[in-house]
Amino acid sequence: MTDAFLRRTWIDIDLDKLIANYETAKSLTQSTVTCVLKSNAYGHGAVRVAQALQEDGCTSFAVSCAREGFQLRQAGIRGEILVMGLTEEAALPESIREGLTLTAASAEDLQLMERICAEKHLNAAVHLKADTGFHRLGIDCTEEAAEKIAAAAKNLPHVRIAGLYSHLGLINRERDEMQYQQLMTIKTLLEQKGITVQDVHLCDSIGLVRYPQWHMSRVRVGALLFGVRPSRSQHMPFECLETLTFRTTVAQVHRVEAGEIVGYGDDQILTRPSVIATLCAGYGDGYPRHLSNGKGQVMIRGHRAPVIGLVCMDQMMVDVTDLPEVQPGDVAELLGGGIGYGEMADWAETNRNECLSILSARPIRVYWQKGKIVTVTDDLLRERRNFA
Repeated sequence: MTDAFLRRTWIDIDLDKLIANYETAKSLTQSTVTCVLKSNAYGHGAVRVAQALQEDGCTSFAVSCAREGFQLRQAGIRGEILVMGLTEEAALPESIREGLTLTAASAEDLQLMERICAEKHLNAAVHLKADTGFHRLGIDCTEEAAEKIAAAAKNLPHVRIAGLYSHLGLINRERDEMQYQQLMTIKTLLEQKGITVQDVHLCDSIGLVRYPQWHMSRVRVGALLFGVRPSRSQHMPFECLETLTFRTTVAQVHRVEAGEIVGYGDDQILTRPSVIATLCAGYGDGYPRHLSNGKGQVMIRGHRAPVIGLVCMDQMMVDVTDLPEVQPGDVAELLGGGIGYGEMADWAETNRNECLSILSARPIRVYWQKGKIVTVTDDLLRERRNFA
């Protein structure tokens, strides 16, 4: 892994800002902060992020699937790792051996986990997922559903129902209130049938700042850790620092005459003689193809340059006609730094989380602390270098 290779396409990640955001989250609640590291920690690299959080005292993590949990365990991450999606049967034995906390969305899920635990002489901790109106995953908040769970729970010597949770749709306050009440309903129904659960949780990053009265046992914080400030929180006195900058380099600069077409398609025909810079990144690295034909901009030498033509899988072109000093080897900021998360999300007609989580394994991750590079990882070559 050479310095020249590092400077092709890479992502700079500021671990100090990550930890500052984690400390901010903790300051906003009396409950446990569970750090959500799904989708490769929103593009940041789950292992190194988890290690930094663990070094700062975090003992509670959450992921989307068992494989994400295995990755963290293999890297030496201790404490709780909650798998928030359903775990396929083939992965259950290893998940339980690794001490992952699993999600169950039906009585049948509980019975399956019990059977595998009995066969393998294992014990499992499980959180019940309730469907409170988001209609994505979970048990219904009805007496019938509670009865089925209670009936199954009578025969679970190896499976412990350790938690109950749901997820807010965040459409409006009225619906959020309804979802909270639904979660309380199923909690009460389960208690009436002999299942008392102490660990009950509902809030994500937005719920953390919007609904402090619903924090209960824990809040599940993902986006806020990475600098995605919860919507409608601008008036609140806390910082939320963007944690990464996606960068690439200029591969070539060339002059193109008016009337010519740049790249694939003919959506954008040059109306003037232009200077075009080709960059070493494309949608295969995580730059949205939707930002083709002038919808997106990059930052080069402190100035904006519009995307010209269609973004390719491995390369993209920008118009630097008005930036005459641009040359091969110059650095272009694609996201973060001079291009804010929210700005790109608006251009791409999506949300900030997607702009981060689509960053692929190809860009190298460069981790900074106290103004110095501390770790460089290359997922393609499975290489990692630590620096004193």
